[in-house]
Amino acid sequence: MKENPARTQPWLKIVTSAVAVVLVAAACSSGSSSSSTAPSAAGGSPSAGGASPASSGGATGAVTVGMVGNPQMKELEQLKGEFESSHPGITLNLLILPENEIRSKVTTDVSTGAATFDVVTTGMFEVPLFAKQGWIDELGSQLDADSSYDSADFFQSIRDGLSNDGKLYAAPFYGESSTLFYRKDLLEAAGATIPDKPTWDDVVAAAKKANNPSANEAGICLRGLPGWGEMGAPLGTVINTFGGRWYDAGWNAQLTFPQTTEAIKFYIDTVKAYGEPGATQSGFTECETLMAQGKAAMWYDASSAADFLFDSSQNTKADQMGIAYAPTKVKSPSGWLWAWAFAIESTSKNKPAAVEFVKWATSKDYALLVNEKTGSWGGVPSGARKSLYDNAGYKDYAKAFAPVVVDSLNTVDPLHATNFPDTPYTGIQYVQIQEFQDLGTKCTQEFAAAISGSESTDDAIGKCQKLAEDVAVSGGYM
Repeated sequence: MKENPARTQPWLKIVTSAVAVVLVAAACSSGSSSSSTAPSAAGGSPSAGGASPASSGGATGAVTVGMVGNPQMKELEQLKGEFESSHPGITLNLLILPENEIRSKVTTDVSTGAATFDVVTTGMFEVPLFAKQGWIDELGSQLDADSSYDSADFFQSIRDGLSNDGKLYAAPFYGESSTLFYRKDLLEAAGATIPDKPTWDDVVAAAKKANNPSANEAGICLRGLPGWGEMGAPLGTVINTFGGRWYDAGWNAQLTFPQTTEAIKFYIDTVKAYGEPGATQSGFTECETLMAQGKAAMWYDASSAADFLFDSSQNTKADQMGIAYAPTKVKSPSGWLWAWAFAIESTSKNKPAAVEFVKWATSKDYALLVNEKTGSWGGVPSGARKSLYDNAGYKDYAKAFAPVVVDSLNTVDPLHATNFPDTPYTGIQYVQIQEFQDLGTKCTQEFAAAISGSESTDDAIGKCQKLAEDVAVSGGYM
């Protein structure tokens, strides 16, 4: 096995060939917006009650931020004026775009050194890769030095996932693992139950009972939409827990390895037998909607969805929601890990002010500010800081789901995702190599074809095996 050297040009080639890829889960978000927002100049009202950190650190100037168009970021946009009023001399310009668009813009910007942005939202897949290329700055030393910021409050798994060589390169805005959601009313009507720590056998047994096509009620919703972070996210955890993996220690592709094949066939067969209609068009948002509408009895996906599903002000059936740990087979725990985080481009021309923004948006006080201004805990970015779950208000709001979410975040290990100690890659729902966004997307396109019935599952697995073999050779991994 050879160590893969940093290669700027192949990375750019892969990015441009995979612009359409969307990573929602784990990807992983609480839903993506399809609208775009130009750099914003509108401000909000001044901060009340001192909830927002009131220090500019002496920094001045304009900070341009590229952000993914998820609800939590849209909320931040509404609070832009709070930052500016508490940080006199700093002007905030925001560009909010759908996930695939902002990912493409950010990757192009950091890799070319164009410095369109000072700060960018990025995820756990990209952060170590960007850090190795020197495209984003190390942040941990500055954050750790500020005792009032309290970077020790981050979940350790989240910090590890946003680090490279033990150094933190991005500050988490919100984070998540994966959990199983279920509708108590639908399962009860079907005579089915789900334990707190289910196996995939438990889940399939319940899905079989609850599946009711005549009433347009699926036994379970699982992402079937192609994409390395769409279908690829939950499927990746199924592969891990079944005892499979993408590559062995010598970078030999393992898609036709018995446990990996079993996992892929299980996923596809479950979707075909008990999943949602039109599954190949279903991603995070579609499954979340089906759960809220009572059109799916269960849903395995991002734990961050709990903030919507259990919020009675947003979901009229919040009292019927249940949550369980990510289902297991052989390997446990099996949940994924993701965070949307803020990183500072190495070519930024206003780094002091950029650091001040990052500190503000990822501080303990920011969550309190969101709750204060919206009157709800449902829009608060969760899953990044441990202290949020000790806050009396949030603790009461999240009592039905927080214990499972917190324990999942405390036990998930992105450095040891598979059942093999010699696995050569890190990452849970993805392989942390730059080629994976193209490989994962192409493989899930084949698996989607198997779900739709346009090709056999065996053929789809065989094609993915060949694609993975080609990546290992062309990428210089073996």
